[in-house]
Amino acid sequence: MVHQFWQRIRVIRWLLFLAMAFAVIGIFVGLKVRSAVESLPAISAEVTSKDGNLTLNNFEYRDVKKGNARWTVWADTATYFEDKKETVLDRVRAIFFLKNGGQVELLGERGLLHTDTNNMEISGNVGVNFGKGYKLTTDRLLYDRDKELIHTNAEFVLKGQGLTTKGQGMRLEIEKKSVTVLRHLGTQLEGISPFTGQKQKVS
Repeated sequence: MVHQFWQRIRVIRWLLFLAMAFAVIGIFVGLKVRSAVESLPAISAEVTSKDGNLTLNNFEYRDVKKGNARWTVWADTATYFEDKKETVLDRVRAIFFLKNGGQVELLGERGLLHTDTNNMEISGNVGVNFGKGYKLTTDRLLYDRDKELIHTNAEFVLKGQGLTTKGQGMRLEIEKKSVTVLRHLGTQLEGISPFTGQKQKVS
């Protein structure tokens, strides 16, 4: 009887040990998965390596803060250069998620993602869609993550709500959806002619 009692105690101890071990493993795996998702949740259909650099097709990357996605960027291809801490993007699309539920969309032919800061540079037929039907086009844009700011020193065209503005240099504060023009080159208003009932442009 005593022998059977101690056998049961040993079995119970082993069961408790296994339960604790599985619990610890579960917590560790959960933390690793969460850490991977928050740090570099990149998804690709194909991965290749050349000269020590990593190339990914159908690239997707999310910038996550406190469990919430601040923005997501997609690219047809992305090549990661570890020594420079840069990822070169081809055919780029990014969506910035606003706190009020709105979005700012950024498009471009080429991009450069700085993996140490999550700042970006977008170039080539760049377009930014925001607000109620506003679209900004230019050749090059920079994104500053810490300041939540999209800006450029290049010439741009801003269209929306019957208004076309041309300028050189602008700052778009993402959360405020506020645009500051550094140098104004001209504005064109589009109205309705009281005589013909057709749209007319006024510079």
